[in-house]
Amino acid sequence: MGIVKVAVVIPVHNGAATLAATLDNLLQQTLADISITVVENASTDETVRVAQEFCDRDDRVSIDIGTTLLPPLENFSRAMRIGAAKGEYFVLRACDDVSTLDYLEVLAEALDSRPACQMAAGKTKLVAGPKGERFKTPHPNVFNFRDSYESGRVPRNLTFPAEWIYGMFRSETVDRLQARWRELETPWCSASYAVYDFVLQDQVAYVPDTYYIFAEGSGSDKTYGAKGFRAQLKRRLDYCLGCFALRHDLPPVSPVTTVRFFLMCWADSRRKTGYKMLGFL
Repeated sequence: MGIVKVAVVIPVHNGAATLAATLDNLLQQTLADISITVVENASTDETVRVAQEFCDRDDRVSIDIGTTLLPPLENFSRAMRIGAAKGEYFVLRACDDVSTLDYLEVLAEALDSRPACQMAAGKTKLVAGPKGERFKTPHPNVFNFRDSYESGRVPRNLTFPAEWIYGMFRSETVDRLQARWRELETPWCSASYAVYDFVLQDQVAYVPDTYYIFAEGSGSDKTYGAKGFRAQLKRRLDYCLGCFALRHDLPPVSPVTTVRFFLMCWADSRRKTGYKMLGFL
């Protein structure tokens, strides 16, 4: 198979229970010019068997088997490289998530029509969580950020779904995306951290009429979250300062605006990590 319009990559470790539903959803997408690669990470359940059944059923599906267990950050990074090599655009897909059936087609059309944008994303529908089903949408202040910043207007927060990491990226962005993805050295909050750069640069084509369906309850906050005050403070500082450093790619502004930008990054580090220092900072 040559280069396709959209390459979907599914990084997975022991995802047999949900993988079939995810693959079924992808094979029903209205965009046919796709490839789907299951990026398997030394699973010990029936993940390989489930994936192979779909490979036998549809030649757009393939499996890249990993014999050595990689940390989640590395397997996601591996998936990004595979996707970027196979498609004009690439999409990450969690092994327990689905989307509207027009998701790939609509996002590809958005990138086709907006060459200045480097990624496209829709709304996020959260399911299976303690608060029931609900939608996450970006706040209007995330759009045209550069112009607002240059004129001295900096919002208190940049509110956008962290699940935009499961949006669509131009394959030439893979090095930039991977660099941000690995910077925090932890899966917790790396998604929003990686996308932050694209938001600041006004490079997200937002399409509100399609959405990604994200299954809450994976427990990643407990597995990968920082434990204790010092670790949480370090995580906050790493997130904040890493986002603050992106000012070097923005237009020059006054010292007052720079301070406002820092305060926005600090506030976002609290919202995205969920760590409140001393209960209020």
